[in-house]
Amino acid sequence: MPGPARSPAAVTRALAPRLALLLLALVVARLGRLAEHRLPEPVGGPLGDVLAAALVAVLVLVVRPRARTLTAGLVGFALCAAVELLRLTSLPQALAERWPPLAPVLGTAFSPAGLLWCAAGAVLGAVAGVAVARAVSRGRRAGTE
Repeated sequence: MPGPARSPAAVTRALAPRLALLLLALVVARLGRLAEHRLPEPVGGPLGDVLAAALVAVLVLVVRPRARTLTAGLVGFALCAAVELLRLTSLPQALAERWPPLAPVLGTAFSPAGLLWCAAGAVLGAVAGVAVARAVSRGRRAGTE
Protein backbone atom coordinates (compact mmCIF):
# COMPACT_ATOMS: atom_id res chain seq x y z
CA MET A 1 0.00 0.00 0.00
CA PRO A 2 1.60 3.30 -1.07
CA GLY A 3 2.16 6.02 1.47
CA PRO A 4 0.83 9.56 1.27
CA ALA A 5 1.66 11.52 -1.87
CA ARG A 6 4.62 13.85 -1.51
CA SER A 7 4.70 17.28 -3.01
CA PRO A 8 7.19 17.98 -5.79
CA ALA A 9 9.03 20.36 -3.47
CA ALA A 10 9.39 17.64 -0.83
CA VAL A 11 10.70 15.18 -3.41
CA THR A 12 13.21 17.76 -4.67
CA ARG A 13 14.33 18.50 -1.10
CA ALA A 14 14.85 14.78 -0.49
CA LEU A 15 16.72 14.18 -3.76
CA ALA A 16 18.94 17.28 -3.75
CA PRO A 17 21.58 15.91 -1.33
CA ARG A 18 21.76 12.60 -3.24
CA LEU A 19 22.17 14.37 -6.56
CA ALA A 20 24.92 16.58 -5.13
CA LEU A 21 26.62 13.50 -3.70
CA LEU A 22 26.38 11.72 -7.05
CA LEU A 23 28.01 14.71 -8.70
CA LEU A 24 30.75 14.65 -6.06
CA ALA A 25 31.19 10.91 -6.68
CA LEU A 26 31.62 11.49 -10.42
CA VAL A 27 34.24 14.19 -9.80
CA VAL A 28 36.13 12.03 -7.29
CA ALA A 29 36.03 9.01 -9.63
CA ARG A 30 37.37 11.04 -12.53
CA LEU A 31 40.12 12.59 -10.43
CA GLY A 32 41.10 9.13 -9.18
CA ARG A 33 41.38 7.74 -12.71
CA LEU A 34 43.40 10.77 -13.81
CA ALA A 35 45.73 10.42 -10.83
CA GLU A 36 46.36 6.74 -11.53
CA HIS A 37 46.95 7.18 -15.24
CA ARG A 38 48.56 10.62 -15.55
CA LEU A 39 50.75 11.02 -12.49
CA PRO A 40 54.02 9.16 -11.88
CA GLU A 41 53.69 5.98 -9.78
CA PRO A 42 55.11 7.26 -6.50
CA VAL A 43 52.26 9.79 -6.43
CA GLY A 44 49.59 8.48 -8.80
CA GLY A 45 49.11 5.04 -7.27
CA PRO A 46 48.62 6.14 -3.67
CA LEU A 47 46.56 9.17 -4.68
CA GLY A 48 44.39 6.90 -6.81
CA ASP A 49 43.91 4.62 -3.78
CA VAL A 50 42.96 7.57 -1.58
CA LEU A 51 40.45 8.83 -4.14
CA ALA A 52 39.01 5.34 -4.68
CA ALA A 53 38.35 5.01 -0.95
CA ALA A 54 36.91 8.53 -0.87
CA LEU A 55 34.58 7.50 -3.69
CA VAL A 56 33.36 4.50 -1.70
CA ALA A 57 32.63 6.68 1.35
CA VAL A 58 30.74 9.17 -0.83
CA LEU A 59 28.73 6.32 -2.36
CA VAL A 60 27.84 5.17 1.16
CA LEU A 61 26.39 8.64 1.67
CA VAL A 62 24.48 8.45 -1.62
CA VAL A 63 22.68 5.44 -0.15
CA ARG A 64 22.32 7.03 3.31
CA PRO A 65 22.67 10.83 2.94
CA ARG A 66 21.98 11.42 6.64
CA ALA A 67 24.66 9.02 7.84
CA ARG A 68 27.16 10.43 10.30
CA THR A 69 30.66 11.19 9.14
CA LEU A 70 32.10 8.41 11.31
CA THR A 71 29.63 5.85 9.96
CA ALA A 72 30.29 6.74 6.32
CA GLY A 73 34.04 6.68 6.91
CA LEU A 74 34.02 3.36 8.74
CA VAL A 75 31.79 1.65 6.19
CA GLY A 76 33.85 3.09 3.33
CA PHE A 77 37.06 1.90 4.95
CA ALA A 78 35.63 -1.55 5.73
CA LEU A 79 34.59 -2.06 2.10
CA CYS A 80 37.96 -0.88 0.76
CA ALA A 81 39.89 -2.93 3.30
CA ALA A 82 37.85 -6.00 2.36
CA VAL A 83 38.81 -5.52 -1.29
CA GLU A 84 42.46 -4.97 -0.33
CA LEU A 85 42.50 -8.11 1.81
CA LEU A 86 40.73 -10.07 -0.93
CA ARG A 87 43.85 -9.44 -3.02
CA LEU A 88 45.64 -11.94 -0.80
CA THR A 89 43.63 -14.62 -2.61
CA SER A 90 43.38 -15.57 -6.27
CA LEU A 91 39.72 -14.54 -6.41
CA PRO A 92 40.22 -10.99 -7.80
CA GLN A 93 42.26 -12.30 -10.72
CA ALA A 94 39.71 -15.03 -11.45
CA LEU A 95 36.83 -12.56 -11.33
CA ALA A 96 38.68 -10.07 -13.53
CA GLU A 97 39.32 -12.79 -16.12
CA ARG A 98 35.62 -13.62 -16.20
CA TRP A 99 34.52 -9.99 -16.28
CA PRO A 100 37.33 -7.58 -17.31
CA PRO A 101 35.64 -4.35 -16.10
CA LEU A 102 36.24 -5.59 -12.54
CA ALA A 103 40.02 -5.59 -12.99
CA PRO A 104 40.60 -1.91 -12.09
CA VAL A 105 38.25 -2.18 -9.10
CA LEU A 106 39.63 -5.36 -7.59
CA GLY A 107 43.28 -5.08 -8.59
CA THR A 108 45.58 -8.02 -8.07
CA ALA A 109 48.42 -7.16 -5.67
CA PHE A 110 47.96 -6.71 -1.93
CA SER A 111 49.71 -3.73 -0.38
CA PRO A 112 49.82 -3.12 3.38
CA ALA A 113 50.26 0.59 2.63
CA GLY A 114 47.04 0.34 0.62
CA LEU A 115 45.15 -0.11 3.89
CA LEU A 116 46.52 3.21 5.15
CA TRP A 117 45.57 4.94 1.90
CA CYS A 118 42.10 3.39 2.20
CA ALA A 119 41.72 4.81 5.71
CA ALA A 120 42.85 8.27 4.63
CA GLY A 121 40.56 8.25 1.61
CA ALA A 122 37.54 7.02 3.55
CA VAL A 123 37.97 9.85 6.06
CA LEU A 124 38.39 12.39 3.27
CA GLY A 125 35.36 11.12 1.36
CA ALA A 126 33.16 10.98 4.44
CA VAL A 127 34.06 14.50 5.54
CA ALA A 128 33.60 15.95 2.05
CA GLY A 129 30.38 14.02 1.43
CA VAL A 130 28.75 15.00 4.71
CA ALA A 131 29.77 18.64 4.14
CA VAL A 132 28.21 18.61 0.65
CA ALA A 133 25.01 16.91 1.82
CA ARG A 134 24.60 19.35 4.72
CA ALA A 135 25.33 22.38 2.57
CA VAL A 136 22.78 21.34 -0.03
CA SER A 137 20.18 20.54 2.61
CA ARG A 138 20.76 23.88 4.35
CA GLY A 139 20.61 25.70 1.05
CA ARG A 140 17.35 24.03 0.09
CA ARG A 141 15.81 24.88 3.49
CA ALA A 142 17.00 28.48 3.32
CA GLY A 143 15.57 28.83 -0.18
CA THR A 144 12.12 27.67 0.94
CA GLU A 145 11.86 29.95 3.97
